[in-house]
Amino acid sequence: MKIYSTLLFLALLFLTSCAGLRDNVGGGAGGDSGMMDTPCEECGKRGDIELKIIDETFYREWNQDAYSRIDSNAVVGVFPALKVNANRPKVCKFCHSFSADAVDFDLARIEDSLFVKAFPKMNRELMLPGSKVPEADSSYIDSLSVRLLASQFADDAELGNLAPWIDREGIEQAYAREVPAKLKNMLNEVASRYGLRYLSIPVMVNVTMDTDLGKSGGYVWEILWTLWDARYGELVFLTYSKFTAATTSRVAPEKEWSTPFAARLWKMFSVDFSKLESH
Repeated sequence: MKIYSTLLFLALLFLTSCAGLRDNVGGGAGGDSGMMDTPCEECGKRGDIELKIIDETFYREWNQDAYSRIDSNAVVGVFPALKVNANRPKVCKFCHSFSADAVDFDLARIEDSLFVKAFPKMNRELMLPGSKVPEADSSYIDSLSVRLLASQFADDAELGNLAPWIDREGIEQAYAREVPAKLKNMLNEVASRYGLRYLSIPVMVNVTMDTDLGKSGGYVWEILWTLWDARYGELVFLTYSKFTAATTSRVAPEKEWSTPFAARLWKMFSVDFSKLESH
C-alpha cells in the first residue's frame, strides 16, 4: 500500500463527488459552512485531546473459515462510508472543522494505519472516481452505495439498519452468517469489475457533537464496519461500536474523532481467532 494513500483520499474527497451519502445536520446550511474559516480559540493549542469513553456498546462477529484463509497479498477495495451523519449543535465554538466528509476522512486515516500494520503486503485500492474507479463509473458507484445500504442482510433487515446490532452489547462470536443472494451477487460484481478480492465497507457512521460533555465538550460515536471476501460473497468480519467520548482536559475534540474507534477495530485485525472462544 502506498504511504500517501490517505493524502490522496483527502484530495479526492474535495476533487470528486464521493461515493456514499453525506449529511451535515445542525448549525445552519451544510452543517458547518458558516464556520469553516472561523479561527478556533477553543481547541488544539494546549496539548492532546484527552477523552474518557463511557456508555459503550461493542459487538463483533467473524467468519472463522473466511478469516483463516485471508490472502494477505490480495487486493482490497476500500470504500468510503456508505452513509455518514454528522450532527452538531447550532452554537459550537470547536466544531469549525467538523463535517461529514471530515469524519469520513478521519476514519480512513485510522483504517489506513491498521491495514498497513495487519497486512503490510495487501494492496489497498480506493473505491473513488479518479482512483481505482474510472470517472465514467461515478454514477455506478453512487448507485451501488444506495443499493448496498438497502440490501437485505441480518435479521431480514437492510444492511443500513443498525437495529440488529444495538442490543448485542459485549457479544463476540464466530458466526458463518449467510449472505443473501442479492447482496452476494453485488459483491461478486464489484470484485469482478475492478479485479478485487476483498472489500472494506464502513456501512454507517453517526457522530453527534455535544458541547456539554466532559470539561470541554465531546461526542457520541456509532459505526457499523465490515470486511467482505467479495470474490466468494462472504462476510469476513463485522463490528458495531457505539460510545460517548467526553473530554477530561481543556482541549476540545475538534479533530481525530475516530481515534477511540481505532483500538476497537484493531481487535478484529490482531486477534488469533483460532484461539478465541465465542462469548
